[in-house]
Amino acid sequence: MHKIFSIVFTGSLLIISTAACNLIISQTSPGTSVPTAVPTETATPTPTVAPTESVSTASATPEFAPFCGEGAATASPSVQCQVLLAEESSTFCSEKKPYNLILFNEGLTYEVLTKGFRCSDAGKKNGKQMVTCTGQMASQFVVQVCDPACVIPTVQAEITQCPQGYSYNDRQGCCTQEFIQLNQNCMATNFTTTSCVTECYKFVKKSKCLQNSFACEWDEAEKECKLRQ
Repeated sequence: MHKIFSIVFTGSLLIISTAACNLIISQTSPGTSVPTAVPTETATPTPTVAPTESVSTASATPEFAPFCGEGAATASPSVQCQVLLAEESSTFCSEKKPYNLILFNEGLTYEVLTKGFRCSDAGKKNGKQMVTCTGQMASQFVVQVCDPACVIPTVQAEITQCPQGYSYNDRQGCCTQEFIQLNQNCMATNFTTTSCVTECYKFVKKSKCLQNSFACEWDEAEKECKLRQ
């Protein structure tokens, strides 16, 4: 009896298993595959590098002025420029003040460059302009005369350069190794005033002698005031 029950139970399980398999196969269409999700790799964006524009830094070669000398394309000095010359006509004293009479060409201007001295117009003589200058006795002073009508030739700014070791000559418009005076339409001249004190021996005290040191000097050896040589 027990054996018969085991056979019946086993057959029932086979029938149920077969039916379940047939049901699953019938629900699936023939030839249709169930899609399987495949993980995709996320692409990392590559940064785009903008092309760099190559800038050519061409160094500009300076255009130098021509060199002074034979064959150089130089500019001629202006015919309006006159010779700058200041001459001393005489020195004298007036009311114990020293004066220098100075002559120079008409049309020139003058300026005293030494502090404590002054010059003033004194008329004309033999076609020359006269000025009288005064200041401390027995002392040097400088007077500068200029020609305002002198037009110094120039060239364009971009070609007024000269190589190292050269100076630009404004009058000739070229480069030179010679010394070039910066103000070529002016000239400075040194002058010396005279001494209007001739009786230094009267200053018996050293202090009084030193007060007139522009004309007198104290002799320590002989203890007396003498005329400055």
